[in-house]
Parts: sequence; C-alpha cells; structure tokens
Amino acid sequence: MEFSLQGPGPVISQRLSLLGYTKEATMKFLEDVLTDQHTQNKHDRWLPVSSRNALEGFAALNWVRNIANGYADPELALLLGGFRWLLDMLEYKEPGFALQAALLGMPEAEVVFVFDGSDPDADHDPELHKLCTQAAEAVQEMSSAHAPVVVLTEGRSDVEILEPAFQLLYPHLTDLVRFMDYQTTKAQGGAGTLVTTVHAFAAARIANPVVALFDNDTAASDALRRLKVDALPSNIKILQFPPISLATRYPTLGPPTTDAPEGSLAMADVNGLAGSIELYLGHDVLSLPDGTFRPVQWSSYMGGSKRYHGAITDKGELQDLYKKKLMRAQTDPSVVTEQDWSGVRAILDMVIHAFD
Repeated sequence: MEFSLQGPGPVISQRLSLLGYTKEATMKFLEDVLTDQHTQNKHDRWLPVSSRNALEGFAALNWVRNIANGYADPELALLLGGFRWLLDMLEYKEPGFALQAALLGMPEAEVVFVFDGSDPDADHDPELHKLCTQAAEAVQEMSSAHAPVVVLTEGRSDVEILEPAFQLLYPHLTDLVRFMDYQTTKAQGGAGTLVTTVHAFAAARIANPVVALFDNDTAASDALRRLKVDALPSNIKILQFPPISLATRYPTLGPPTTDAPEGSLAMADVNGLAGSIELYLGHDVLSLPDGTFRPVQWSSYMGGSKRYHGAITDKGELQDLYKKKLMRAQTDPSVVTEQDWSGVRAILDMVIHAFD
C-alpha cells in the first residue's frame, strides 16, 4: 500500500488550523452536523426509536469525548454513539473540518493519507483512513485558495529573531506563514508604525490572515490606544508578546539619585513595561557570567498609559549571542533541547493559534 503523506496528529492539526480549520470553527461545524443529523434521524421512520433519539441533547463536546473513548477502547467502536457511528456522520462533509474534528478526540493519532484505494492494514482504522483521504484531496485541491498567514512586527530585528526560529522549531508550518520583509521594503519600525500598517492592511482589505505582533511594553500599549481593534476585519489579529515568568522578577536600573549616582538596581515585574523581543531570547542569552540577567533600563514615563517604559540593556550584544545560539541549533538540531527557547516558542505559539 502506498501513502502520499503521513504525519503525527499535532502536526496535521496545526497545519489545518493555519489553513482556516481552527478548533473553534471545527466545534461549530460539529454542532451544525449534529443538529442536521438529529433532524434527519427524527424524520426517518425506518430507524429504530433508539437510533432516532440517540442524538437528543448530544453536543459537539460529547462527540469529541466519545471519539476519544472509542479510539482508546475498540470494543466501544461499533456501539450506537461509538467511534465508527460518529465518524460516519462526517463522511460526506467538509473534509478539512472532518479531519480536524477527529483530531480533537485523537490528538496524538498518526494521520495517514491514502490515495490508491487499497484496504488499510490492521494498524489503522479504515474509517479514519477514509476521512484522511478525503481531507488530503480537498486540502490539496483548495490549497491555492488558502493564503499564508502574514506576520507583521514592530521592526526588522523581530523578524530576524522570529523567522529563523520558526523554521527551526516548526519546520512543518513554514510554508503557511510569511514574515514581513523589512530588509527589502526598507519599512520603518516601531509600535506607531505598526499601527499605521495595520490600518493600511485593513483599508486595503488584504485577503490573507494577518497577525500583528506588538512588544510586551509600555510603548506598544500606548500606540495600541489609537487602534480600534473591534473595528478590524476578522482576518486581522492584534497580539502582544505574552507575559513570561522570567520577567516577573527582573533586575531594573532606575535613574541616578544622591544615594546612587549611577542609578539604583531593583527587582520588578517588567511584563507589559519592558518586554521587547530581547527579553524572550532565553536564560542562556540573557544571563551574565555571574548568573544574573542583563538589567532593564527605565527610560521614560508615558503620560498616555501612565506607566514607565523600559528597555533591556546591550540589545546589540544580546542579538549577537542569539545568532550564535541559533546557528549552533541549525547546525546540530539535537542541542535545541539543551537550549532555552521557551520565550520565543511562547510568541510563535501565539501566531500558530491566533485564529483558533
């Protein structure tokens, strides 16, 4: 038997989400399928009464749970409300949503796309194979209509950090995401400029899904005050870098005083105040030889947000250290597990699940 494509459930699910088959949309799809099936059953006089009423009060969450239970216990598969009975409902439905629905109940399942029509082997369920085949053919047929997600950032350094990290950590998704090319376009950076770009994309009615990534700092929050997020089209998502635990107690440099003419060092929660991309580069990049972190320097008080704004010191040096870390991981991917990619992953996960 020949397969055209196969992969782990989480990988296929992520790809489906970026193609528009998000988990939220899939749950709505399931609710619609169940409503239609229930109505159909109620009017089918040839069905036994137990089958006609089987979907009474049966919701999308029940469908997902029963799929999970049926997959784990094959003895439940053939029962009314069991694995095969539930999958049969999706046989002639939108295959992208159907496959994502199955993966909600079986997130770790190995997905196998079959194109030659031969019978699957005993290690895989025939009904799931049929669903995978339909989904693969439909997704391939419609792939040209699914534009990649466009990621906008505050500047070129964000792209230079995030894009290669995305290729390293999520190679199975790189064809579905595009980062703005600041080097070619010579576009200006900054939170205010990104707000202007978002307005321009909205006015131009860009068809692509768009994710605008803002720093987790005061300057970004201040700029976002003039962006009417609720008025944006549904294909544009506005996100700020997520809060991270590392930043909840972080060294900061205050202004000079008579007691501390070179500035005072104090610990502070800098989430939302000084969260530029450099703060997410990992312990292995931020740490000094003595084990402490490179401090954040408070720079200004922003009246609009009524908060102080700060920036991490030695940004250029941190970016150089990150490039060395990245190059080492690209040369030898096995070292990724030894490095700290948690901050960068947190940002990239926001992009991947922006439309869920």
